[in-house]
Amino acid sequence: MKKNTKIKTKHGLIIIIVFVLLFGIGIYLVANTNKGSTPQTDSILDTKQKTKIFRSSSVMKFSIVVPSNYEVVERLGSVTISTNAEEIHVDRIGTNFETLDSHLDNLSKLNHLTILEKENLTINSLPAVKGIINGKKHYFIYGAPWTVYSIFTSSESLFPALDQIASSFRYTPQF
Repeated sequence: MKKNTKIKTKHGLIIIIVFVLLFGIGIYLVANTNKGSTPQTDSILDTKQKTKIFRSSSVMKFSIVVPSNYEVVERLGSVTISTNAEEIHVDRIGTNFETLDSHLDNLSKLNHLTILEKENLTINSLPAVKGIINGKKHYFIYGAPWTVYSIFTSSESLFPALDQIASSFRYTPQF
């Protein structure tokens, strides 16, 4: 009788250990799934600088090229790109407007904002606007009907990286 109990205890312990290992591996894989690590040389970024492509989840639906020494973390509806305690943010925003200009006009009216140094752009065939709002440099990109992406930072030292990252933006509706 004791032998049978010891066997059951050993089997139970083995099952628990296997479960914990599988759970730990699953957590590790999920945590590292959205960190882009594919090196790319792209004329958008300084060719001497090593880069990687970050591909967001199917919720965010975009890809960007970032310096390989930057950390990229995706959370529901937003991405944070960081280096040396400074950050660039990417937010996906739903809108009720059919154009980027209409969206920005409404945003300015509702929030009493003025976009300084406003410049209309096209980024990879998408309408975009670059400007400064309350000291933060912003890029607004109309990625899809009813969707605006906001890429911004308040750190002036990251303005060149922001320009490079925004210019590499690609809307990816399907993977």
